[in-house]
Amino acid sequence: MLRIHRCLALWISIVGITAFSGCASSERAYVSFSYVVQPTRGLPEGMNTIYIKPAKIGPTTDPKWSELCAASLRSLVQESISQFGTRIELADRQDTQATFDEADLAAAGMSTGRAGSGGKLLAADGAILSNVNVKVTVDRGRQRTLSGLSLAGVRGRHWRGGGTDIRTSEVETVSRHLTVQMEYKLLDTANNKTWATYSPPPYTASDRTHASPIFGSSQTEASLTPTDEIIAGLVEQGAREFISQLMPCRVHVREDISSSLNKSCTQGIKMLRAEAYHEAMTFFKVALAENPGDHRAAFGAGLSSEALGQFDEALRYYNRACAEKLDEQYTRARDRVKAYANRT
Repeated sequence: MLRIHRCLALWISIVGITAFSGCASSERAYVSFSYVVQPTRGLPEGMNTIYIKPAKIGPTTDPKWSELCAASLRSLVQESISQFGTRIELADRQDTQATFDEADLAAAGMSTGRAGSGGKLLAADGAILSNVNVKVTVDRGRQRTLSGLSLAGVRGRHWRGGGTDIRTSEVETVSRHLTVQMEYKLLDTANNKTWATYSPPPYTASDRTHASPIFGSSQTEASLTPTDEIIAGLVEQGAREFISQLMPCRVHVREDISSSLNKSCTQGIKMLRAEAYHEAMTFFKVALAENPGDHRAAFGAGLSSEALGQFDEALRYYNRACAEKLDEQYTRARDRVKAYANRT
């Protein structure tokens, strides 16, 4: 009888864990908003036209990031011109080979054009130069997970207790680390002097697969966010921070946030999802009053404050989240507000 009771208690315990892991879910929201920041440096007087060269790349970097980095810079400059009236022109250097080919054909008498008149390029008195180096490392590990439970004696790799067999197995997990190092400078081509430079610390991102501790299965790198998507986001972030030194620039904030199990924090996430930032703040403050160490509520309060343009408050809450948990997402948000708080 004692053995049956032990088996029954263990079975209820396992079922309870399974139910908890599957049902006690938290709310999740993808938060997106933007604001405009003013330049810290500006453009040099008399610079009216700039061109953007493809980025130089490091030895571990896919060549595609050379042009994609330049494309991100061009897009940001064009956005500043069209949305904020920045007085600068972009000189197109992407298709210069076609101009050279036409000039060569004319010079050889193979076209109706005059020799040397294959087309004129817009002269540029400024050039944006950049370097980008991308490094991706992938580590594979093992995680133990419950693979079976039996009240009968089962032989093999298992743990035996009180007549009940709990079998476990190892499944594969993947950890990925991305580092993007970028450097930028604006060169005044009239005097060959560097007007502005930007060389931030490396941008990093890390993620890993998580197998369920109960009947989990191996997961591959395909389960993670695509590498190119993450790199593109980091490259755009670096380009935006550089361009924002020279001209008005819109900062886009996109964050993925999950609630704690606190009911008020859960409601706050729902309000964030509805872009009801004032209401979200109310719920996050209640959650923090109930549990001052709730880092998810602190991060939600920081996002709500930043979306409302309350940057001092946002920084206070981001610092609080970082103090409770050292997390890349929290530190990135904190550093963003530090950089832009006095420039809106």
